Amino acid sequence: MQGKRRLLVLFAWATLCASAATLAAAPEPAADVAAADNAFGFRLLGAVQKTKQNGNVVLSPVSAALDLAMLLAGAEGETRQEIQSALSLKGLTPTAINEANANLIKVIRTPAQSVTLSVADSLWVDNRHAMLAPDYIKQTKAWYDAEITDLDFSNPSAPIQINGWASKQTNGRIAKIIDKLDPDDRLLLLNAMYFKGEWAHKFDKSLTQQHDFTLAGGSVKQVPRMAQSGRFDYFETPQLQAVRLPFGSGDLVMQILLPAASSSLGALQAQLTTEQWKSWQARYAPRAGNLELPRFELKSNYRLNEALQAVGMRRAFGPDAQLAAMFSAAPGRPGAGAFFVSSVLQSTYWKVDEEGSEAAAVTSIGVRATAIARPVEPFSMIVDRPFFCAIEDRRSGALLFIGAIYDPTA
Repeated sequence: MQGKRRLLVLFAWATLCASAATLAAAPEPAADVAAADNAFGFRLLGAVQKTKQNGNVVLSPVSAALDLAMLLAGAEGETRQEIQSALSLKGLTPTAINEANANLIKVIRTPAQSVTLSVADSLWVDNRHAMLAPDYIKQTKAWYDAEITDLDFSNPSAPIQINGWASKQTNGRIAKIIDKLDPDDRLLLLNAMYFKGEWAHKFDKSLTQQHDFTLAGGSVKQVPRMAQSGRFDYFETPQLQAVRLPFGSGDLVMQILLPAASSSLGALQAQLTTEQWKSWQARYAPRAGNLELPRFELKSNYRLNEALQAVGMRRAFGPDAQLAAMFSAAPGRPGAGAFFVSSVLQSTYWKVDEEGSEAAAVTSIGVRATAIARPVEPFSMIVDRPFFCAIEDRRSGALLFIGAIYDPTA
């Protein structure tokens, strides 16, 4: 690709789990796009898991989808169609997608009791070589409230400024998203999400003890396991147990799905669809019981090129990708030309302890020229083997984070 222009688009977010107050349900368009984001997240999780057999995978469907939606705003033709399909938004107009995402952002930004929850977007343009198309600027500002900054990418201070923005938006949890800028980079597109809070009912630290955790391969290791008794939203089937733990007043929750000992996390993941997820949500009912949950802190890095192609986003990674709608020609600057996605990388962090939960993630996208029934008896749910968990914003139905946890200590 020597002699051709390259556009580097970085999508970043950091999310820290928290509580929320009761709010009105999200508008219908936001609920629709939230369901699409969940479907995208389940399929992306499955695609990534194929490259990490029996390995932890933690993703943020909402942030990934919002990031790709901003890329979508600059895509055309078959490239646009494939990105829409990958995001489970096939058949929707650009206006419908943008309006739904704007509504979802509005819900996320709505103040809630005892919670800090925010989302921010920014575009950083190399003012020596690139100019964004006026219509693209208009869309990203109007629908995604994106900040736009002209920057000399050759200046050694440029990465410091960009990393500073990310750190500020994520309360320091993502302190660095880039080490340096390549001479061919033309644009950085960032998304940052922040979410922090506490369990509605904290775990007693004095009850946390080391216990066995059986890994997928059958080996056993010691992990710190928290314990709590009380009344929970809960359901069970012959294949799994599920519990829903509220943050604050309950509009933000963490769901833990534990496969039966006779089943596996892989089998559960194979069932993850929006239809099955909706069916499971209808089965929750209050029930007294005892819960033991591993305390964990996980850090991971992913290359998502292959996973996104597996869910249908193919042409964007080829030299004939249609991303020219992002740019316009200007005197002394190249025209739009042809661009393609060269890399999609994601780093994630997720912590769960007695106080609550904390999570963060950074995703970078590089683009170059030519991401029941109520039982009587108390239940006992001991999470001592691989499990699935999700943090849900119940105001919109969006899953902010999803995770397949095979080893809480990895």
